[in-house]
Amino acid sequence: MTGRNERVVERAARATLHWTLRYTGGVDPTVAGRRQEEILSDLHEHTTWAAEAGISPRATARSMRARMLRGIPADLDWRRAQLSGREGIRWSLPRVDGLLSAAVVMIGIVQVAVGAFIAARQVRAQMIDDIAFVPNAVAFTIALGSVALVATALLGPRRTRHWGSAMLAVTGVLIFAQSVEALYHLSATALVVIIGVPWLEPAAYVIGIGVAIICLAATAQWATPARRIPAASTASLPAGEEPR
Repeated sequence: MTGRNERVVERAARATLHWTLRYTGGVDPTVAGRRQEEILSDLHEHTTWAAEAGISPRATARSMRARMLRGIPADLDWRRAQLSGREGIRWSLPRVDGLLSAAVVMIGIVQVAVGAFIAARQVRAQMIDDIAFVPNAVAFTIALGSVALVATALLGPRRTRHWGSAMLAVTGVLIFAQSVEALYHLSATALVVIIGVPWLEPAAYVIGIGVAIICLAATAQWATPARRIPAASTASLPAGEEPR
């Protein structure tokens, strides 16, 4: 079991090194080599620190992968700067965190609004005797909107916001397509549009998957607290780089 756990860390380190080789490709070999050595040293220090701190190999591997994902914007900015010979936009960790926070909060608000809109349409349809029951798609959309409301509330406290973004990833995949199906039962105008645009529901799923990807990226960003990153690892990063 110990050997298997060690391989988990090794695979995470190899994934990071593979990414490093990809984004340093085409850069001056001396500069690229120095960058690769710095990342290799950083991974070694991270692994050593985690072992000394008693962190499990699987948690160490998750932390490595999360740091790699969070560092991708800075890595691409570094590559642009090396190829163009000038500094690009610096994607610091606080900047990425702020953009993700704004995006995920907006996603949560939109999902809650979709659930509330479908609930209002259902109430209106029953009040004018246009429908006498609650279609499954309507009930499911309202339920997803309710879950999204809870998830959006979880985005406030730092310790729970990764749970909120993870929940919004799940509801995001489903709520937009379900709302299209719900409107099929609740709106004559929507019915005509849905019949005339057969790709509308697949497009809603595509939007939902895109939303889920953003939310999962935020989950990866927030799931590993900054205090779990070894302080020593910052010494191995290039000057001006944010610790991952």
